[in-house]
Amino acid sequence: MQNDVFNREKGRQSSLTPRVEKIEVKLVGRTDPGTTFVMNKNVSTPYSCAMHLSEWYCKKSILALVDGQPWDMYKPLTKSCEIQFLTFKDRDPGEVNKAYWRSCAMMMGCVIERAFKDEYLVSLVRAPEVPVIAGAFCYDVVLDKRLDEWMPTKENLRSFTKDANTLIYKDLPFETLEVDAKVALEIFQYNRYKVDLIEEKASQNPERIVKLHRFGDFIDVTEGPLIPRTSICSQFEVSAVHNLQATGSSLVRRFQGLSLPVHLRDKTAHVVHNKNFTQK
Repeated sequence: MQNDVFNREKGRQSSLTPRVEKIEVKLVGRTDPGTTFVMNKNVSTPYSCAMHLSEWYCKKSILALVDGQPWDMYKPLTKSCEIQFLTFKDRDPGEVNKAYWRSCAMMMGCVIERAFKDEYLVSLVRAPEVPVIAGAFCYDVVLDKRLDEWMPTKENLRSFTKDANTLIYKDLPFETLEVDAKVALEIFQYNRYKVDLIEEKASQNPERIVKLHRFGDFIDVTEGPLIPRTSICSQFEVSAVHNLQATGSSLVRRFQGLSLPVHLRDKTAHVVHNKNFTQK
C-alpha cells in the first residue's frame, strides 16, 4: 500500500509537466567550469548532466549543489540553474558526509523493521541527526512490548549487518519525492511516531511539504538529500543497540551503525552468521 501511494503521487506530479520545456544548466566549480547543458525541465537530473561529462562524474558524484542548495543526484531539476558536483574527496565534504550518514541510517531502519518475525510489531521512530564527528549513525525504534527484555547478541548484530550488506549488493537507487503532508500521512498512517514526525516537518513550512525517499520498496521520511545508490556504502555494520527513555509506555531503542563509503573502503571483510529465533 505504501508504494502504491508513492507511485500514485509520483505519477500525478509527472503529469503536471505535459510538454517538455528546456532549461540551461551551467556547470560551476574547479573542473570544467562554464560547461552548459540544455536539459529537460522536471525530467533531467544532476545525474543526467553528469552523463554528458564523463564516467568519472557519474561514479564519483554523491550530491549536487543546485544554485548553492544540496540536491539529490536523481532529483529532477526544476529551472535553469548553476550546478556543482560534490564528492567524498572535496576539500570540504561536509554535505556529502551528512548525506551518507542519513542514507546509512535509512538502510538500517529498513533492516530493523524487517528483521523480526511478523508476530512482532516494529515501529520506526526517526533517524536522529548525529554529527559526523560522532563516528556513527543511528535509528530510533520501538519494538514489540514482548521484546522489552531482549538485548541483541553478537549473532543478532551480525545478522542485521548481513541484511544491510544484501541491500548494498542490490545497488538500489534512492528516489526522492516531496509531497503534501496529507500524502505522507496516508503512507505512514499505521505508524504513530511517523505521523508525529510528519506533522512536525509539515509545520516548518507554509506549504506543508514533506520530503520522502525510497529505495526498493522501502520508504521513509527524511531530513535532506541522500546518496545516489545503496552500493556506495561499504563495510556496513550494525554495531550496538542502546535503551533510551520510554516514550509513554514504550521503550525506545537506539540502533547504532558504522560504515565507510566504497570510495574509501579497505580490504576488511565482515563475517556474518544466521539469525536467532526472534528474527525472520
